Amino acid sequence: MTARAKLFALTALSIVGCAKEPGNTGPAPAGPPSLSINQDTPKPAGTGPKAPTEVDYNIRFDDAVTTEVLEGYHLPPDVTFAGKKTGLLRLDVEKTWPTIVLVDADKRPLSPRVDVETSEGMFTITLNPLLSPTHARNFLALAKVGFYDGLRFERNVHQEADFDGGRSRLDLLIGGCPTGTGDDGYGHLGYFLPAEPRDDMKHEEGTVGFWHEENPDSAGTRFYITLGPAPALDGKFTVIGKVTSGLDVVRQIGKQPVRSTDPASLESEKPVVPAGIRKMTVSASGMEK
Repeated sequence: MTARAKLFALTALSIVGCAKEPGNTGPAPAGPPSLSINQDTPKPAGTGPKAPTEVDYNIRFDDAVTTEVLEGYHLPPDVTFAGKKTGLLRLDVEKTWPTIVLVDADKRPLSPRVDVETSEGMFTITLNPLLSPTHARNFLALAKVGFYDGLRFERNVHQEADFDGGRSRLDLLIGGCPTGTGDDGYGHLGYFLPAEPRDDMKHEEGTVGFWHEENPDSAGTRFYITLGPAPALDGKFTVIGKVTSGLDVVRQIGKQPVRSTDPASLESEKPVVPAGIRKMTVSASGMEK
């Protein structure tokens, strides 16, 4: 099986039978939330539908993650590609985790935004905590402690293959690997998040989610941004939000030349000069206790 075909096979894996019982992720909120956020006027904080009471928006770090290194994974590197000590970053994430606020006083989800300054320009991600509160909190914590600053978009995926009885495109960026390589087994800081997928959430251009490998409960630090509709990911990966401004910058990153034209090689997904993530800034108000 080629590397590209393997990725399509990965997206087709069932959530059933993974290491965590599905019930541990919490019941899904009623009704399909929308990712169609107006790009010129992001939805004000606290104006969304009232969150179901059974969703835990304040889950403790120790209750939210798995801290045993999963089978097939390596220990985190001592320092990231940006030269930051991973042990200290992990401690900072744990300290920051409980300070993040995802809902207002009436339990309505906020719409935190993250400005991403890259070597190609700036874009903004607007998160929807109703979709995946644990993954949203993790992304915000990693951004706030500066984990992503100095890393890069190490994978640039453009695939077409047989999927679900037809031909399907998969165009996306993947970033946030501590080593800066995008190699499997390193996309974490020593903890992993149980999946929070939604069958009713459709991937469209600019959708942002957490990348995982074969085990759906193996998301850690790597995230993806789709460059077009990606039905192969629907219900298989955890979505956290959408790019709401600067989508032209994301498209430009997706055009970076890759190291190889051989579809059987992972070098075909690795840019010659990966776009750098210079800084992430959480820009919404009311995000700290």
